[in-house]
Amino acid sequence: MEAPQNDNKENLVNKWTKCALAVALATSSTLAFAQTASSPSFDFISGGYLSADYEDESVNGFTASFSQSFGNDWFVTADYMTASEDYEEALMDDIIYRAKAEISRLYGNVGYKFYNEGNTTAYVSGGLAWVEAVIKTDTFGDFGADETGWNLKVGVRNRFTDSLEVDASIRHYDVGNLDSQEISVAGRYFINSNVSVGLGYSIVSSEENHTFLTASYHW
Repeated sequence: MEAPQNDNKENLVNKWTKCALAVALATSSTLAFAQTASSPSFDFISGGYLSADYEDESVNGFTASFSQSFGNDWFVTADYMTASEDYEEALMDDIIYRAKAEISRLYGNVGYKFYNEGNTTAYVSGGLAWVEAVIKTDTFGDFGADETGWNLKVGVRNRFTDSLEVDASIRHYDVGNLDSQEISVAGRYFINSNVSVGLGYSIVSSEENHTFLTASYHW
């Protein structure tokens, strides 16, 4: 009766051993490749076009980011996005109702690079989160609300070559009644050491996602 349990234990140990070997080989390959690639960039300013989908409604806007490292492993970031859409609807007595809906979001974080070897950096950051929603109308005036809270982000940034960098991250934010996760993947192509163009995609929930195109200056 004991033999099957021992076999299961041995199989489990073998599986974990194979996984450990795979991780070790992947790490060794990454470190070897890192010798020919630059370190990930954490010193830049960027801006670009944003397309956001909210419950099957598509709106357009822009995004802006700033990042500055200090010390060996610390950095600060500011990420801002805003999107808006114009609406027009005929009401009774031939009155035309016009409105513009805007939603803006800001994150201000302090970050720490807890793994920083060669062309790979894993990091964590946290700080302020701010969200504002405003509706501007010709007939009824403007009304809206804003809330302040916090956010925590964990990510990995890899410089595959001197020209290509990819960042994958997950951010949790808690602002007013909003409590959600934002999963993002973004890539940058470096035209030269100071200028890059980027493409990214974020999933906030089943009813909200963002696509963005950016241009960045690095120092």
